[in-house]
Amino acid sequence: MRIRLLFLAILLGLLPVRAAGQTPPATPKPPGAQPPIPAPAAEADEHPPLPTTYGSIDFGVRGTHIDGDGARYERYRDLGDGLFLDRARYNTEKGGWMFDLAADHAGRRDQRFAGLAARPGQFKIWGQWDQIPMLMSRTTRTLFSATSPGELQIDDAIQSQVQAQASYLATAVQTARTFDLSSRRHIFDGGAEYVARNGFTIQTNVRQTNRDGAIPFGGSFGHGNVVETFAPVEHKLTDVDSSAEYVYGDVLVRGGYTGSWFHNDVPALTFDNPFRVTDTTSGGSRGRIALAPNNSFIGVNGLLSYKLPYKSRASVYVSAGSLRDDDAALLPFTINTALPVVPLERATTDGHARTSAVNLTFTSRPTRTVDFDVRFRTYDYDNKTPVFRVTQRVGYDNAVSTVTNPALQETEPFGVKRATFDADVRFNPLQTFSAGVGFGHQAEERTHRIFEEITDNTFRLSFDTVGNSRFTLRSKYEHTQRRGEGDAAAIAAELIAIGEQGGMRHFDIASRDRDRVTITGAVVPLSSMSLSASLAVGKDDYGESVFGLRDNRHRVYSAGVEYAPDEYRSAGVSYSFERYNSLSRSRQASPGVQFDDASRNWATDATDKAHSIIGHAEFLQIVRNVDLTMFFDYSRTRGLYRYITGPVPDRTLPEETIVPTSLPPPTQLPPVRSDLGRGNVDVFYTLRERWGIGASVGFERYRVKDFSLDADALTRLDPAGALLLGYQYLPYTAATVFLRTVYRF
Repeated sequence: MRIRLLFLAILLGLLPVRAAGQTPPATPKPPGAQPPIPAPAAEADEHPPLPTTYGSIDFGVRGTHIDGDGARYERYRDLGDGLFLDRARYNTEKGGWMFDLAADHAGRRDQRFAGLAARPGQFKIWGQWDQIPMLMSRTTRTLFSATSPGELQIDDAIQSQVQAQASYLATAVQTARTFDLSSRRHIFDGGAEYVARNGFTIQTNVRQTNRDGAIPFGGSFGHGNVVETFAPVEHKLTDVDSSAEYVYGDVLVRGGYTGSWFHNDVPALTFDNPFRVTDTTSGGSRGRIALAPNNSFIGVNGLLSYKLPYKSRASVYVSAGSLRDDDAALLPFTINTALPVVPLERATTDGHARTSAVNLTFTSRPTRTVDFDVRFRTYDYDNKTPVFRVTQRVGYDNAVSTVTNPALQETEPFGVKRATFDADVRFNPLQTFSAGVGFGHQAEERTHRIFEEITDNTFRLSFDTVGNSRFTLRSKYEHTQRRGEGDAAAIAAELIAIGEQGGMRHFDIASRDRDRVTITGAVVPLSSMSLSASLAVGKDDYGESVFGLRDNRHRVYSAGVEYAPDEYRSAGVSYSFERYNSLSRSRQASPGVQFDDASRNWATDATDKAHSIIGHAEFLQIVRNVDLTMFFDYSRTRGLYRYITGPVPDRTLPEETIVPTSLPPPTQLPPVRSDLGRGNVDVFYTLRERWGIGASVGFERYRVKDFSLDADALTRLDPAGALLLGYQYLPYTAATVFLRTVYRF
């Protein structure tokens, strides 16, 4: 069958047509029509009008061969064998209207369709339908079956035998079924815009995303039993954004409405315990966990912008919104029927938050050599969700316990207030040189965090050379200081009260010094050649954090060359290197004497490096009517996570005191490695102006070593005390061959 389809595609591409570059065939004339009177040579139109209807169709047949993990090769696309309509375009103009239609990958899982109708300067309407698959695995296996949405069960006989003899699970997994772990998104995106003659504009955008399928999910029946399942995905997200804008002289006024509604058909997941068939006070036969709740956001916004003298403009933007999920039902503490029912304080979340934002902007260029940019922004996320009080809880569905610590008895509805001020001034003393200086200040108030107030102060410098046809350079230096407000002793006491180390800091709010330098440049030694390079270096130093992230560094370098001697030939290659380092500290300590024992400190030093090469070459008319294009890229990544123990300073003792480690030598993890190479060669032959045929070959090769998810790490579905799906990082080698015909009209 495939041979027949291939033969048909080739025949279509070899239909008799004229060579490219020749005069297109004349339009047939009706019988008896008189030839037109030629215009005088002096009055001939040197630029004939463009056609009002044009387009193209790109179709053919393809075949794919995959050795290894085909799911990763086709993760977000469909490269299956058979006929394909890769691209279709139709554009026409009639009666002052323009119409555009487009289709990509029609009939495939990753198909996309789009349309536009417009009367320029007055009205336009558009829409797009996009399908995005996500294929995670074709080799995952499970003992679970979905008996209904959100209900996963295992055969009772298997549960009974595993409960009687845990080793029987190794026999049971031999009967696990293989299934595709995948999901897909169907996205509709459309809108309309009306422009009145008096400067009044109305615009509306609507976007709806439907996602269905399954994703990997995890559950637990205590520290000793881990279960990996698949969670059903049945989501719908609808977004609406509308605005009305009016321009009168130097004034612009805009008002808008924003709405977003998320609906989940499966708000909770229930799954069997593979190690137990009956509920007991020491463990349950089932587990249950909440999934994403239904929620909505509705907001309004407005903008006022006024043009001022000296090439200046001032703008004010305000918005207000409301976020709710108050119909989300709270799950009971446990599904274990052998345990007493712990009453809930209320049945639903009653989740509610209000948002508000104000943006003030002023830009000005009073002289040719100076310009200003000043911005002030505020944002308030006011969480109105009522506090939920807990005095009893159930851990791992196996025991009811009393919560005696007052700090852990109430939920904490997190909120944030943020105010940001940025000011930049740029000097342009010469046409090819500019320098700038800027300052930024950000203040945040966060509820229920160890730092309820933090401030960031940023100083930045920039130097640029622009407007030079042979040389361009852009550079920026930034220094930021973040500091948390609060008494260190009080913060340490608060952390210790909830069982944390007093010197621990959360990296997103911890005091930090940051320095970053970025430089990009380009040189054009010849009109046909350009050279480019870039540099980015930065460091984050969390000097006040005894535990947690201590520092983070990055270095990124890149260089490239492009060569295009004429409009028919071009080539380029670029190389980049990235290196990221981070150091995190911790203490392995149980409550009691160990809690303050510095000899139990340890650290993780993480290093990630990546090398990338990207190249391309295009040769148009390499021989008569033949175009050749080539593309390749290669990336090589390495990650190393090293455990560190040894003598450490004890900050509770005099500064010079060093204590030896009491921890055993750690077992180091092997490096994480991945290599991905991709290439494509495309040859296209233009038979005549409207017809052409082509062939292309795409090749990919992926290799991976990962200590947690490769084939060596996950050799079975039932490692000690666990039941897994068998999802892995697997290598593959794949190639796809395309034979296609292109028709242009």
